[in-house]
Amino acid sequence: YTSSSGLVRYQHENAFILAKGAPRPPEFLIGDVIEWTYSRNELHPTQKPLAVLTPLIESFCPFGGVVLDPFAGSGSTLVAARLVGRHGIGCELEARVQAVAVARLGRVRQLVLRSFGV
Repeated sequence: YTSSSGLVRYQHENAFILAKGAPRPPEFLIGDVIEWTYSRNELHPTQKPLAVLTPLIESFCPFGGVVLDPFAGSGSTLVAARLVGRHGIGCELEARVQAVAVARLGRVRQLVLRSFGV
């Protein structure tokens, strides 16, 4: 992302991994920097690539576990969670963006059902 003035280019984002009580150790270790390619953010201004989200989810959330995204936007975190066998709960205030997330999750659901021959 670039600043509106074009003078500063942000090269990192923070991710917060929260757990109640004593968190379990990650399934596998991942580095503290995940390289990714800009995805043009067609669905939302702060859209994250699935390739960044899936390793975080696979490492820190058990299979069948629940991922919470309190700022769901276009639903990338929820889509990534579903693709790797986790459940997702998302919150989004903006109705237009919420509709994008619901549509994306519907497409993922259809893909999952087709993969099982349903």
